[in-house]
Amino acid sequence: MSRRVYFREIYFYIVCLAAIIIFIVGIVMAYDGIINFLKPTTYMTKSGAMSIYSQEQYKNLTAEQIEKFAEDEINTSIQNEKDRGFKNLLKGVLLIVIAIPLFAFHWRKAQQMWKLSLETKDTE
Repeated sequence: MSRRVYFREIYFYIVCLAAIIIFIVGIVMAYDGIINFLKPTTYMTKSGAMSIYSQEQYKNLTAEQIEKFAEDEINTSIQNEKDRGFKNLLKGVLLIVIAIPLFAFHWRKAQQMWKLSLETKDTE
């Protein structure tokens, strides 16, 4: 005789699968956040930022002022990347923290359903 499978048991296993996927996504987000926080990437170059301040509307600025503004732009861009990386790190950790108890609870319930169906099979 075959073991009886309850819909509730299938639900518990599906939620366990979803929790595993959430856990993996959380690990990837946390890893990406750590990398972006420790080594931020910016696509702004000093020459690109200096060209913004070399236009006619900024013709009263000195070369030192233009260079300082360009470095400030680059530093702001790097700080923004660090902030995004830190936020991704926190989101990843939050997903991991949510996924672990979600999986543990539903896995335990699924195993209880498995044992219940085996016990009912034995009594038949």
